[in-house]
Amino acid sequence: MSTAVEQDARPVVVRPPPHDLYRVLLLRKSGSELLVASKRPPFTLPCVEIPRWERVAENVIAAVRKRYGLSALCLFTPELSATTTGGDQPLYQVMETREAAIGAPDEMRWLPLDSISSQSLADEEDLVAITNMSRQTAEFQSGEAMGPFGRPGWIEELSSWVQRAIEPYGLRLSGEFRQLNASPTFALLRLETDGQALWFKAVGEPNLREFPISLTLSRLFHGFVPKVIATHPTWHGWLTTEFPGSRLDEVPDAHAWERAADTLAELQIASVGKTDQLLDAGSRDVRVPSLLAFVDPFMEVMSQLMEQQWKTPPPVVNKRELQTLGKQIKDALSSWAQLHIPDSLGHLDFNPGNILCSPDQCVFLDWAEAYVGPPFFTLQYLREHLTRLRHERSSSGADVVKAYYAKWRRFLSPETISTALDLAALVAVFAYAAGTAAWRNSTIPEGSRAAYLRSLTRRMHLEMQGLQQRRHICHD
Repeated sequence: MSTAVEQDARPVVVRPPPHDLYRVLLLRKSGSELLVASKRPPFTLPCVEIPRWERVAENVIAAVRKRYGLSALCLFTPELSATTTGGDQPLYQVMETREAAIGAPDEMRWLPLDSISSQSLADEEDLVAITNMSRQTAEFQSGEAMGPFGRPGWIEELSSWVQRAIEPYGLRLSGEFRQLNASPTFALLRLETDGQALWFKAVGEPNLREFPISLTLSRLFHGFVPKVIATHPTWHGWLTTEFPGSRLDEVPDAHAWERAADTLAELQIASVGKTDQLLDAGSRDVRVPSLLAFVDPFMEVMSQLMEQQWKTPPPVVNKRELQTLGKQIKDALSSWAQLHIPDSLGHLDFNPGNILCSPDQCVFLDWAEAYVGPPFFTLQYLREHLTRLRHERSSSGADVVKAYYAKWRRFLSPETISTALDLAALVAVFAYAAGTAAWRNSTIPEGSRAAYLRSLTRRMHLEMQGLQQRRHICHD
């Protein structure tokens, strides 16, 4: 007893969250000048600290503004040479400021980029980063490398295009914007106007399908997705109006999850009969025949990945168990086909961050992982996130399911819905794992991707055992 009291009396050590230090390559005047963190040689680069595992662009921009008083945007992360690889290599971010007329912060100066040499820098790694930045920038500017958002000055080009696009709506840009994601081929910005705010998104490989999918959904399903008001095909970008809502996991209304499930069902029912258009736009095909064709090759890849696992726990699913799992998945898919539930639009990445809610409406975002197939899989993904969050402002899982199936009861019997719910626990995991192309590449996945696929396979194995137990109980 006394030991327990003494342990409870120990001071609680609160460790600060991990942070990353970024060296900033901040350009101005079309990339011709670079900000350095001293008045005379040897020069160093400005640096900022940001939370690890959060959006790099958004946090670096905020840190530069706070520490140096400069408004900037991110361009790209420079490539590092082989000599700078390793766990202790510096992190760099290439940025640009539009404030060309503003002087340098205290104890700093702007240097012509072509005047910088190894003799002028305190750290040789900074010269490598600057050299690579200059080469990459030239490749983006010439078109040798794909990357419209790696070029200095692209924000002015975007602003001009947006202003022309919104003039028919009587709107004008205010000049203020918020950049959330940044890379040479991806962009996500919130643009302020004298009225409603706008969002611009552009995508590159491997998410190019999100561009035609988003346009198709905006055309077919008004009110369920953000309204697209202009497109920039060269950049695979589109402009939408802002939805006045909050992310599902941030909404204080305890019934918001039920409203999201209800709206999802309405969208999916509306999509029945439009699946050919959705497939033509690039939605993934996870219809039952396609999933059946994936089972054997997927299990073969998982067998190889399980053999590569060098430590336990977690448990390895052996070859015999994988064969049994494959058979059970085929049986579950065949049982699903016999339910005659119509295929619809679905979302393989259906999570609270992709759902915006207002008091009377929900819209769904980020459709790179749109699919055509069994509708109830998407509900299963939503339930999974609800189970993980389990906060007091959320509806219960039963209430979310009830809200979803209330819409489908107009078309399906209670028995069909009950059977579908039972099968979905297993088959939805398989659709999620096998529906993407990562495991179908010419090389077997390694590292974190391989570990993730193994974890999904273990989850399928558990769901298979649960399905067998439920059927045994029903049979008894």
